[in-house]
Order: sequence, then C-alpha cells, then structure tokens
Amino acid sequence: MEVYHMRSKVDWWVGALLLFSLGIMGFTLVTVPENERLIGYGVGVPTFAFITWILLGTYYELREEILYCRCGPFVEKIRYENIASIKLANGLLSSMALSSKRIEIRQKGKGFITGTTYISPLKREAFYDELKKRCHL
Repeated sequence: MEVYHMRSKVDWWVGALLLFSLGIMGFTLVTVPENERLIGYGVGVPTFAFITWILLGTYYELREEILYCRCGPFVEKIRYENIASIKLANGLLSSMALSSKRIEIRQKGKGFITGTTYISPLKREAFYDELKKRCHL
C-alpha cells in the first residue's frame, strides 16, 4: 500500500493570525533596543521558528499500518486497528488541525481527551474515504 500524503488545510483567519503574529515578531526583532537584543533574539527567534514550523509543517500521511500526523514539532502515530471511529466534523477544539473543517478520529481504549484527534487535510472528503478504507470501518 502506498503512502498517501496531504498537507493541512489552513483557514484564512488562522493563516492571517499566524502571519500577523510573525509580522509583529519580525518587527519586534528588528527594532529591539541594542542592550536587550540577547534576550529579544533568545526568545523571539525560537518563537518565530516555532510558529513558522506549525504553519508550514502540518501534514498527514496514511502509511502502511499507521496514520501519521505532524503539526510542526508535534507528532502522533495512530495504528489503524486502534481507530474506533472517524467522522467529518467542524469545530475549533485544540488539535493537529489548522482549519475548522476536520476529521474526528476516536481511538479504542482511550478517553475523550487523550483518545480524540482532529485533523484537517486539504482534500478532507478524499482523505476521509481513504482513511475509512484502511481502517476497515
């Protein structure tokens, strides 16, 4: 079975919020007073890199035996046989999704908080259909 890779959809307002944050951060880094640059750069540069990583590094892969989810530095690997249910969802709960149009994934043997993952692939319905096939749901 081949790997099915898809980037995350980014809602316009999420992208705007993250880009605005990056703009403010960049402006602050350029204008920080000389006597405060060490602290400013020490905090600002890693934060700038973290936000950029989230924005550009969120994607999902349907691999041989697992659903691989990456949201910047955060990774979750969900085995297909551990998936209890999947459904199309809308919402803003914190998750590995950058869009309100999501897929809700519930895992067997886990509670709601630790066992529920939301993802927002660019082509949600196509990804949902392929995931459903691999989970045998």
